[in-house]
Amino acid sequence: MAQQPENAFLEAHEPTLETTIEELLTEGIGRRAFMARAAGLGLTATGISVFLAACAVIPEEGAAGTATPTATLFPTPTPFLDMPPATATPISTGEPTASLTPTATPTPVLVAEPLLSTEIARISHLLRRAGFGASPEELDGFVDMGLDATVDYLLDYESVDNREMETLLAGYEFDLGKRTPLQRWWLLRMIHTKRPLQEKMTLFYHGILTSSFRKTGEGPEMLAQNNLFRDNAMGRYDDMLKAISRDPAMLIWLDSRRNKKAAPNENYARELMELFSLGIGHYNEQDVRESARAFTGWEIRRKGFFFNSKQHDNGVKLFLGTSGDLNGDDIVDIIESQPAAGKYITRRLFEFLAYDDPDPEVVERLAKIFRDNNTEIKPVVRAIITSDEFYSPKAARAIVKSPVELLAATVRTLKLKTDARAFPGALDAMGQVLFEPPDVAGWPGGTTWINSSTLLQRVNFANLVATARNSRLRLDAEKLVQDAGAKTDEEQVDFFVRLLLGGEFHHVDRALLVEYLEEAELVVARQRPTLDEKMRSLVYLLLASPEYQLA
Repeated sequence: MAQQPENAFLEAHEPTLETTIEELLTEGIGRRAFMARAAGLGLTATGISVFLAACAVIPEEGAAGTATPTATLFPTPTPFLDMPPATATPISTGEPTASLTPTATPTPVLVAEPLLSTEIARISHLLRRAGFGASPEELDGFVDMGLDATVDYLLDYESVDNREMETLLAGYEFDLGKRTPLQRWWLLRMIHTKRPLQEKMTLFYHGILTSSFRKTGEGPEMLAQNNLFRDNAMGRYDDMLKAISRDPAMLIWLDSRRNKKAAPNENYARELMELFSLGIGHYNEQDVRESARAFTGWEIRRKGFFFNSKQHDNGVKLFLGTSGDLNGDDIVDIIESQPAAGKYITRRLFEFLAYDDPDPEVVERLAKIFRDNNTEIKPVVRAIITSDEFYSPKAARAIVKSPVELLAATVRTLKLKTDARAFPGALDAMGQVLFEPPDVAGWPGGTTWINSSTLLQRVNFANLVATARNSRLRLDAEKLVQDAGAKTDEEQVDFFVRLLLGGEFHHVDRALLVEYLEEAELVVARQRPTLDEKMRSLVYLLLASPEYQLA
């Protein structure tokens, strides 16, 4: 795509994007080093040059794993901005080339600033992790409520009126038996719901108790499974496992509907323990075989669950030390009585909401809450999102946003008007297809979301949002700042930093953004940018920043 850069600064930042993200999350490298090594998303003085360095390691067009950007690198409202070398400047449209030689700029010495140290930062962190961000009005309301009341609001969602969203969705008349309409329907739920934690937990279960349109085909099965997750999101996990064992999509996905007495099928029995409840090392092959026998005769008829007693094995089974004429529900009860069961699901929940690799004492504490509450999930989630660990520096910006989280949070936060028609394709380009996980283990997540291809697509998505002006997708950035009463460049930068990043942004980078807007006021080519154009450029730069990629 481009020649290898000769600039000494670029040569010093050649490690792969995958290595960079991994180091950021596990070794805590400086954020400016990340900006340099993770493709320079266009915010600092060195941003453009580093992006060129990243391009140099991307495979040539047509090579395996390559994605060609579908939008210009920088949004179209900004080509008139002729910024001085000391600041990051959106350039004219077209692909960047390595022939550009950046002007050397001293790198400021940055001092680490505490994260999640203010009330608004903690509330914004909570809303990102336990939901999909918040619009300006929602954020102001939660800040007025305070952190504790916001936690209660999120957890006690059954009392929240969601009829406005349901009415909106009903107006689209989606065919929910088909993949793309169902994807749009769910994304719009995430964007418009008054119960964000319910949808976030639905997404959590979708990544663990997976099924896929690739095997179920068109029909009501995937919608029914999605509603199963939503309706039982905070209930007992043993009930969830019993329900998913009967779920038609799961019966198809893991071949359980073909589990007969004469020829037991072990697929579901194995994944139930390995991926849904215990993890590897807490069962043996004999347990798999005995569990498969217990689930024989569980079939589908007329699109629903049916127990075929003629195909069920009524013999004695020995499973995890318990023997008897066991059926599928008995298997779940035995599994959930194992100490490993509580540790497994609470670890998965903690890693989804907080950060990877929690200390054993954290997991044990959560597992005890799980056991003491008869496998109920709600007390565990409450314990996580009110814990010191959840608001610790280790949790701050510790998770790479999945494409779904990135998209839904962006649209919700910026109040984009949309019918979600463009979103399934955007998610596919960024590496996540709802209702079609890559395999039974779901999406690996974490640093795997970022590579040389998907990073470009995230930049493309930022561009799509910043330039959105039509009836199917529209951003009114000017109205956002006007409604907030943000009139000066400083106020406008602070407004969007507060909205998109919880107010946490290094003072040097904030100063660069303010300077960016000030320079935009210069008359260039006898034109002066409108407020709308300036705010769209500002939104683009923040959406494309490394901080915004992290939850």
